[in-house]
Amino acid sequence: MKSGTIERTFAAAAFAEAGEHETAMKMMGIRPAYEKVRKFCDYMANNFAAVGFAEADCHDEAIRIADSREVSIRKRDSLDTFLETVGLGQVRVCYGLARV
Repeated sequence: MKSGTIERTFAAAAFAEAGEHETAMKMMGIRPAYEKVRKFCDYMANNFAAVGFAEADCHDEAIRIADSREVSIRKRDSLDTFLETVGLGQVRVCYGLARV
């Protein structure tokens, strides 16, 4: 671990708790990616809308939403690139699918 990393981390946490998010991100070397995060949130909202229409037996509308450019899968986007974009590239993430 680099010298000063722990001190910088705790100092950034103190700034973040005080509401100084920009300062905390600068201290940790995190560049905000608001546009990418917004696009990801819109992508998820459209996906859930398509699922909602499909569950309500409105299959035509669900297909229309799912076939839209905002929902279609892009090869370059992945969970790993999203996590790296928002500054969580080193965080281990496990996910799965459960049938209820």
